[in-house]
Amino acid sequence: MDTPNDTPEMAGLIELRVEDVLPSPQTTDAFSLILRELRVEEDEQGTHNVPTSRYISIIIGQSEARAILVELNKLPTHRPLTHELFHTLSLHVQCDLLMVNIIHFENGVYYADMVMLNHQNGKTIHIDARPSDAIALALKLGVMIHIRSEIFEENYQEDSKDTDVSGSIFGSPSYDYEEDYEKLGTMEEHLLNEAEFGIELSEMSLEELQELLEAAVDSEDYELAEKIQQEIDKRG
Repeated sequence: MDTPNDTPEMAGLIELRVEDVLPSPQTTDAFSLILRELRVEEDEQGTHNVPTSRYISIIIGQSEARAILVELNKLPTHRPLTHELFHTLSLHVQCDLLMVNIIHFENGVYYADMVMLNHQNGKTIHIDARPSDAIALALKLGVMIHIRSEIFEENYQEDSKDTDVSGSIFGSPSYDYEEDYEKLGTMEEHLLNEAEFGIELSEMSLEELQELLEAAVDSEDYELAEKIQQEIDKRG
Protein backbone atom coordinates (compact mmCIF):
# COMPACT_ATOMS: atom_id res chain seq x y z
CA MET A 1 0.00 0.00 0.00
CA ASP A 2 1.33 3.45 -0.93
CA THR A 3 2.18 5.93 1.79
CA PRO A 4 0.78 9.50 1.42
CA ASN A 5 4.12 10.70 0.08
CA ASP A 6 4.02 8.03 -2.65
CA THR A 7 0.59 8.85 -4.06
CA PRO A 8 0.14 10.75 -7.35
CA GLU A 9 -1.56 13.54 -5.36
CA MET A 10 1.74 14.14 -3.52
CA ALA A 11 4.18 13.79 -6.42
CA GLY A 12 6.45 16.80 -6.89
CA LEU A 13 5.27 18.53 -3.72
CA ILE A 14 7.26 19.99 -0.83
CA GLU A 15 5.68 20.11 2.62
CA LEU A 16 5.58 23.51 4.34
CA ARG A 17 5.13 24.62 7.94
CA VAL A 18 3.46 27.89 8.93
CA GLU A 19 6.10 29.69 10.93
CA ASP A 20 5.26 33.36 11.37
CA VAL A 21 3.05 36.26 10.42
CA LEU A 22 5.19 39.39 10.20
CA PRO A 23 4.49 43.04 9.41
CA SER A 24 5.27 43.55 5.74
CA PRO A 25 8.29 45.80 5.09
CA GLN A 26 6.60 47.09 1.94
CA THR A 27 3.37 48.48 3.42
CA THR A 28 1.66 48.95 6.78
CA ASP A 29 -1.58 47.47 5.40
CA ALA A 30 -0.17 44.02 4.62
CA PHE A 31 1.64 41.19 6.35
CA SER A 32 4.11 38.48 5.37
CA LEU A 33 3.11 34.86 5.91
CA ILE A 34 6.27 32.79 6.40
CA LEU A 35 6.11 29.16 5.22
CA ARG A 36 9.17 27.01 5.92
CA GLU A 37 10.25 23.93 4.00
CA LEU A 38 10.12 20.58 5.80
CA ARG A 39 12.45 17.73 4.84
CA VAL A 40 11.83 14.08 5.67
CA GLU A 41 14.64 12.47 7.68
CA GLU A 42 14.93 9.00 9.15
CA ASP A 43 16.78 7.90 12.28
CA GLU A 44 16.54 5.13 14.85
CA GLN A 45 13.33 6.61 16.24
CA GLY A 46 11.63 6.67 12.84
CA THR A 47 10.72 9.25 10.20
CA HIS A 48 10.59 12.96 11.07
CA ASN A 49 9.77 16.19 9.26
CA VAL A 50 12.71 18.51 9.88
CA PRO A 51 12.64 22.26 9.06
CA THR A 52 15.30 23.48 6.64
CA SER A 53 16.86 26.91 6.16
CA ARG A 54 14.59 27.62 3.18
CA TYR A 55 11.21 29.37 3.24
CA ILE A 56 8.81 31.43 1.14
CA SER A 57 7.03 34.63 2.11
CA ILE A 58 3.48 35.36 0.94
CA ILE A 59 1.96 38.83 1.28
CA ILE A 60 -1.50 38.68 2.88
CA GLY A 61 -4.09 41.19 4.06
CA GLN A 62 -5.07 42.23 7.54
CA SER A 63 -8.16 40.03 7.91
CA GLU A 64 -6.27 37.00 6.57
CA ALA A 65 -3.42 37.67 9.01
CA ARG A 66 -5.92 37.80 11.85
CA ALA A 67 -7.48 34.46 10.86
CA ILE A 68 -4.09 32.74 10.73
CA LEU A 69 -3.04 34.25 14.06
CA VAL A 70 -6.28 33.04 15.61
CA GLU A 71 -5.45 29.48 14.55
CA LEU A 72 -1.75 29.69 15.44
CA ASN A 73 -2.63 30.91 18.92
CA LYS A 74 -5.75 28.71 19.28
CA LEU A 75 -7.90 31.69 20.24
CA PRO A 76 -11.70 31.57 20.39
CA THR A 77 -13.71 33.91 18.16
CA HIS A 78 -17.01 35.59 19.00
CA ARG A 79 -18.43 34.92 15.55
CA PRO A 80 -17.26 32.53 12.80
CA LEU A 81 -14.48 33.82 10.57
CA THR A 82 -14.57 32.99 6.86
CA HIS A 83 -12.50 29.81 7.14
CA GLU A 84 -14.57 28.65 10.14
CA LEU A 85 -17.77 29.20 8.16
CA PHE A 86 -16.36 27.13 5.28
CA HIS A 87 -15.46 24.36 7.72
CA THR A 88 -19.00 24.27 9.11
CA LEU A 89 -20.44 24.18 5.61
CA SER A 90 -18.12 21.35 4.54
CA LEU A 91 -19.25 19.28 7.52
CA HIS A 92 -22.89 19.66 6.46
CA VAL A 93 -22.15 18.48 2.93
CA GLN A 94 -19.93 15.65 4.24
CA CYS A 95 -16.64 16.83 2.79
CA ASP A 96 -13.24 16.65 4.48
CA LEU A 97 -10.18 18.75 3.67
CA LEU A 98 -7.31 16.40 2.86
CA MET A 99 -4.52 18.88 2.11
CA VAL A 100 -3.72 22.34 0.79
CA ASN A 101 -1.34 22.66 -2.16
CA ILE A 102 0.17 25.84 -3.60
CA ILE A 103 0.11 24.94 -7.29
CA HIS A 104 0.67 28.12 -9.31
CA PHE A 105 2.61 31.38 -9.18
CA GLU A 106 2.06 34.25 -11.62
CA ASN A 107 2.87 37.98 -11.49
CA GLY A 108 3.84 37.77 -7.84
CA VAL A 109 0.63 35.96 -6.82
CA TYR A 110 0.41 32.44 -5.38
CA TYR A 111 -2.59 30.21 -6.10
CA ALA A 112 -3.72 27.33 -3.89
CA ASP A 113 -5.74 24.15 -4.41
CA MET A 114 -7.81 22.70 -1.57
CA VAL A 115 -8.05 18.93 -2.00
CA MET A 116 -11.24 17.61 -0.44
CA LEU A 117 -12.93 14.24 -0.15
CA ASN A 118 -16.69 14.01 -0.74
CA HIS A 119 -17.89 11.20 1.52
CA GLN A 120 -21.23 10.99 -0.30
CA ASN A 121 -19.68 9.65 -3.49
CA GLY A 122 -16.06 8.97 -2.52
CA LYS A 123 -14.72 11.45 -5.08
CA THR A 124 -11.88 13.93 -4.62
CA ILE A 125 -12.74 17.60 -5.16
CA HIS A 126 -10.28 20.37 -6.05
CA ILE A 127 -11.25 23.91 -5.00
CA ASP A 128 -9.35 27.01 -6.14
CA ALA A 129 -8.46 29.25 -3.18
CA ARG A 130 -6.25 32.04 -1.97
CA PRO A 131 -3.35 30.53 0.01
CA SER A 132 -4.16 32.62 3.07
CA ASP A 133 -7.76 31.36 3.29
CA ALA A 134 -6.78 27.76 2.58
CA ILE A 135 -3.91 27.83 5.09
CA ALA A 136 -6.12 29.23 7.86
CA LEU A 137 -8.46 26.28 7.31
CA ALA A 138 -5.54 23.84 7.15
CA LEU A 139 -4.28 25.12 10.50
CA LYS A 140 -7.70 24.70 12.04
CA LEU A 141 -8.00 21.10 10.83
CA GLY A 142 -4.35 20.10 11.22
CA VAL A 143 -3.89 19.03 7.59
CA MET A 144 -0.69 19.25 5.55
CA ILE A 145 0.32 22.23 3.42
CA HIS A 146 2.44 21.74 0.30
CA ILE A 147 3.88 23.65 -2.61
CA ARG A 148 4.92 22.43 -6.04
CA SER A 149 8.67 21.92 -6.00
CA GLU A 150 9.31 24.02 -9.12
CA ILE A 151 7.45 26.99 -7.63
CA PHE A 152 9.35 26.69 -4.37
CA GLU A 153 12.72 26.41 -6.10
CA GLU A 154 12.05 29.59 -8.07
CA ASN A 155 10.87 31.69 -5.12
CA TYR A 156 12.41 30.49 -1.87
CA GLN A 157 14.57 32.60 0.42
CA GLU A 158 17.21 31.20 2.74
CA ASP A 159 18.33 31.95 6.27
CA SER A 160 21.89 32.78 7.03
CA LYS A 161 23.98 29.98 8.56
CA ASP A 162 23.51 31.54 12.02
CA THR A 163 19.72 31.33 11.92
CA ASP A 164 17.96 28.88 14.23
CA VAL A 165 15.44 27.25 11.89
CA SER A 166 13.81 25.24 14.68
CA GLY A 167 11.80 28.26 15.72
CA SER A 168 10.87 31.70 14.51
CA ILE A 169 12.40 33.45 11.57
CA PHE A 170 12.88 36.37 13.94
CA GLY A 171 16.26 34.80 14.67
CA SER A 172 17.43 35.71 11.19
CA PRO A 173 19.96 38.56 10.96
CA SER A 174 17.89 39.93 8.07
CA TYR A 175 15.34 41.08 10.64
CA ASP A 176 15.59 43.65 13.40
CA TYR A 177 14.41 41.31 16.17
CA GLU A 178 13.28 43.90 18.70
CA GLU A 179 11.64 46.21 16.17
CA ASP A 180 9.77 43.48 14.30
CA TYR A 181 8.76 41.65 17.47
CA GLU A 182 7.27 44.89 18.78
CA LYS A 183 5.40 45.39 15.50
CA LEU A 184 4.08 41.84 15.55
CA GLY A 185 2.95 42.22 19.15
CA THR A 186 1.09 45.41 18.26
CA MET A 187 -0.49 43.72 15.27
CA GLU A 188 -1.70 40.78 17.33
CA GLU A 189 -3.16 43.14 19.91
CA HIS A 190 -5.02 45.05 17.21
CA LEU A 191 -6.17 42.08 15.18
CA LEU A 192 -7.17 39.57 17.80
CA ASN A 193 -9.02 41.15 20.71
CA GLU A 194 -8.78 43.69 23.48
CA ALA A 195 -9.27 41.39 26.47
CA GLU A 196 -6.70 38.80 25.40
CA PHE A 197 -3.86 41.29 25.64
CA GLY A 198 -5.21 43.66 28.30
CA ILE A 199 -5.18 46.74 26.06
CA GLU A 200 -6.33 49.96 27.67
CA LEU A 201 -8.20 51.94 25.02
CA SER A 202 -7.47 55.19 26.83
CA GLU A 203 -3.73 54.61 26.31
CA MET A 204 -4.00 54.15 22.54
CA SER A 205 -3.58 56.86 19.92
CA LEU A 206 -6.42 57.83 17.59
CA GLU A 207 -4.65 56.10 14.72
CA GLU A 208 -4.33 52.89 16.74
CA LEU A 209 -7.99 53.12 17.77
CA GLN A 210 -9.08 53.50 14.14
CA GLU A 211 -7.05 50.42 13.14
CA LEU A 212 -8.48 48.41 16.03
CA LEU A 213 -12.00 49.58 15.16
CA GLU A 214 -11.61 48.33 11.58
CA ALA A 215 -10.33 44.97 12.83
CA ALA A 216 -13.22 44.65 15.30
CA VAL A 217 -15.79 45.40 12.60
CA ASP A 218 -14.11 42.97 10.18
CA SER A 219 -14.35 40.22 12.80
CA GLU A 220 -17.94 41.22 13.72
CA ASP A 221 -16.91 41.94 17.31
CA TYR A 222 -19.45 44.74 17.61
CA GLU A 223 -19.22 44.95 21.40
CA LEU A 224 -15.55 45.84 21.15
CA ALA A 225 -16.25 48.12 18.19
CA GLU A 226 -18.78 50.06 20.27
CA LYS A 227 -16.26 50.54 23.10
CA ILE A 228 -13.64 51.78 20.65
CA GLN A 229 -16.08 54.19 19.00
CA GLN A 230 -17.05 55.57 22.41
CA GLU A 231 -13.38 56.22 23.18
CA ILE A 232 -12.91 57.95 19.82
CA ASP A 233 -16.03 60.09 20.40
CA LYS A 234 -14.75 61.14 23.84
CA ARG A 235 -11.71 62.67 22.20
CA GLY A 236 -13.85 64.82 19.94
